[in-house]
Amino acid sequence: MDSGAIRRRLGPRRALSQLILLGVLLAHALMAYTAVKAATGAEFTSRVVLSGSMEPAFERGDLLLFRKGGGGDPIRAGDVVLFKPAHGDMPVVHRVIQLHERRDDGGGGVDILTKGDNNGVDDSELLYDQPWLHRHHVMAKAVGYLPNAGFSGEKKNAGWPSVAMDEKPVVRKVVVGVLGLGVPVTALL
Repeated sequence: MDSGAIRRRLGPRRALSQLILLGVLLAHALMAYTAVKAATGAEFTSRVVLSGSMEPAFERGDLLLFRKGGGGDPIRAGDVVLFKPAHGDMPVVHRVIQLHERRDDGGGGVDILTKGDNNGVDDSELLYDQPWLHRHHVMAKAVGYLPNAGFSGEKKNAGWPSVAMDEKPVVRKVVVGVLGLGVPVTALL
């Protein structure tokens, strides 16, 4: 049997083996997420810092971990939150600098004022329709982050691929193209 015939016979097996391995890796990630969710009773999400508005605390490319929702989880001045601005679809990550207790609507409630650490002014004029951000606009509260995960002294952040894809659409197209072609090419090997 020549090497071409052996390659053709092992090709589908190799592709199936790689698909199974990918499935196992995804299953492990899902199990870890589910275990953390079950242990804490909360759902988590992560975001990459895309601008310099939170420097020096968080640099572009740092990966932040957020606890979603948390209606019972109080927000305090100094907390970093993920919120939906009044205009635009891109959630914003900024620090709570002041809280305002509402008493006029009978139900009470807390309104929030946020600001990027590196910004000169608060977010009230640029990101809100009103002087204060209502609590229900807060999507999540930061609980941790992964900074400067560089190798051999390089200053690379955990989220640098997201920053590159955000800044240069051609990078995004190349990544999607490579991932899209990966499955059929793997099946042919």
